Amino acid sequence: MAYLLKTIYRSSRVGTLYYSRYRSTNPQRIVYSEEVSQAKLDGKPIVALESTIITHGMPYPKNLQTALQVEQIIREKGATPATVAILKGQLTVGLTKEQLEYLAQSKNAVKASRRDLAPVAAAGLDGATTVAGTIIAAELADIPIFVTGGIGGVHREGEKTLDVSADLNELGRSKTLVVCSGVKSILDIGRTLEYLETQGVCVCSYGDSNDFPAFYTPRSGYRAPNRVADARQAAQLLFSAHTLQLQSGIVIAVPVPKEYAMDEKVIEEAIQLALEEAKKKGIQGKEITPFILAAVAKATGGSSLEANMALIKNNAKVGAEIAVEFKKLNNVNNPNVKFLKNKKDKLKSTAVKSGNDVLVIGGANVDRTYSVTEDHVKLDGSTHPCTTLQCAGGVGRNIAEILWRLQRGKTRLLTAIGDDADGCYLLDNIPGLIIEDSIVEGGRTPSYAAVLDANGECQLGLGDMALYDHITIDLVNKHINLLEQAPLVILDGNVPQSTMNYVIQECNKLNKPVFFEPTDKRKAIKPLNSDCRLMYSSPNIAELRAMAKCTSSANDTLYESDELLEITQLAKIVLKKIRVLIITIGAKGLIIVTSNENGDPEARLYPAETIDNIINVSGAGDCFAGGYIFGLLSGLDESCCVTVGFQAAKAALLSKTTVPSEINVDLIYKAKHFKLDIK
Repeated sequence: MAYLLKTIYRSSRVGTLYYSRYRSTNPQRIVYSEEVSQAKLDGKPIVALESTIITHGMPYPKNLQTALQVEQIIREKGATPATVAILKGQLTVGLTKEQLEYLAQSKNAVKASRRDLAPVAAAGLDGATTVAGTIIAAELADIPIFVTGGIGGVHREGEKTLDVSADLNELGRSKTLVVCSGVKSILDIGRTLEYLETQGVCVCSYGDSNDFPAFYTPRSGYRAPNRVADARQAAQLLFSAHTLQLQSGIVIAVPVPKEYAMDEKVIEEAIQLALEEAKKKGIQGKEITPFILAAVAKATGGSSLEANMALIKNNAKVGAEIAVEFKKLNNVNNPNVKFLKNKKDKLKSTAVKSGNDVLVIGGANVDRTYSVTEDHVKLDGSTHPCTTLQCAGGVGRNIAEILWRLQRGKTRLLTAIGDDADGCYLLDNIPGLIIEDSIVEGGRTPSYAAVLDANGECQLGLGDMALYDHITIDLVNKHINLLEQAPLVILDGNVPQSTMNYVIQECNKLNKPVFFEPTDKRKAIKPLNSDCRLMYSSPNIAELRAMAKCTSSANDTLYESDELLEITQLAKIVLKKIRVLIITIGAKGLIIVTSNENGDPEARLYPAETIDNIINVSGAGDCFAGGYIFGLLSGLDESCCVTVGFQAAKAALLSKTTVPSEINVDLIYKAKHFKLDIK
């Protein structure tokens, strides 16, 4: 046996809970930066970057300046940079500015190709990933596009020494598209192209020429087997390769910008001198490339370094553009995105233009409940058997759905959902309820997960609600006609402060009633930050206290030992801003407080009935609010509005879903024997 309003009071307020992530003492396969993690969650394009160019390719501070500039170029083009390195033995994808500064000044970072990754990680060392090492990390991290300066290749006299870069084999067994300025001039370019052909690597020049670039110069004397004219063609090539599951890489060779291109004779002479010096000093293996690059830079008076910096920046721009285009192609061919596009088109063509729809502005999310079947929940990393339930949720969405069902439509919801599977789920739940412009491209649909113990008590709640920031003033203005024509506007506490202020202000100008549903005591004070007034709000006692404290000029609000007297005193303060307060008081029911002609508060108590065999508590409070609002819109008196709200809440408590799908106006009125003609 449980009290209806006690359940409403308990279930309709979700506070923010923090949890500690279980962390193993063993290193993870990959650690992502916060920026890259967010980009992966949001489905945004990401570009991988190597780190040997920082530790072995340029001197400090040029290396740091270039690394930061390259990352910024990628961001400006709409993608997320992910510089790869091994830090203290941990493979890291995406470096912070502080980590880049650390790496740029490091004297001990190991140049890490495939053969070096495991030893460096096992020893807990710092490692700067080569082209091969970065490709491996990009594959593990599911990042399809990688930008570098120039790839490795067959070294000069490689037919004698068998000195062949591991980059070439890695390109042959990866799916990564590598943007570079061809092969470094210090290598045997002809044999490198032959080796790439043997490995099945698709090599393309970029732009209007088939000339294969030679790092410092736009021409090497060799022609690329293929050519792509722009970023879109390169993205289409990558998409086709993935569709065919070719399991081999693509090289997009971008010529150095003309203004930084070097004279072929000058650079070749510098390379030959550097090679001779390397032979004399016995420099071999992975140390040969950085030695020759440094010697060439010195021999050219720094011109080769300037060219190196210019070409990597240009490659970053091209790589980011390809990543953005590739993401678009994936979205076009993604079944979720196709579904959403068709849904948006259908919504636009079938949108009801009756002019009297209730407008709800607030949260919509997917609720997942995990009910543990064991007696106790141990938050120590243990696995517990449970039953799971998924349903559409969100305070604003729940209220909108109950109104939609009771009014047979005539309700629209302005919210923020992503173009992902959860967004599809919400749109398909009640077709036509959510306004089409609520879909945020690349967004992650808000979600809430609750872990319940065997008694049904919530032990842990996890909310991902960041997308609600997209409920903006501009979004409201796109549908200002709906607001102007709506008989009532409903706001929940998830709406951003600036948007809430704007909506209340516009409704006050139009003399339009606003109903505010708080979601917790912190958000309950949001509408009170505006100079305007509200018509209705439905706080619980904790939220009412927060409202009173925010509204009162006193530093502290004194609470009486008598609950009814306390509520009356608190309500008197809040009534300066809100004309009708519907206050839930647990097992005792609810109290509605308004001001009489003298400005004094008048309170009416509505006791709650008891409910047996409760199935689900997650939407009862929101269904009460929706039922009460339906009564208001139907012209019922206060007591009837409360009764309708109670019946809607009761139906929710006895249903597995947040808002019971079987509920309708006929069931509500049959339950209480109303004899009213609701049109």
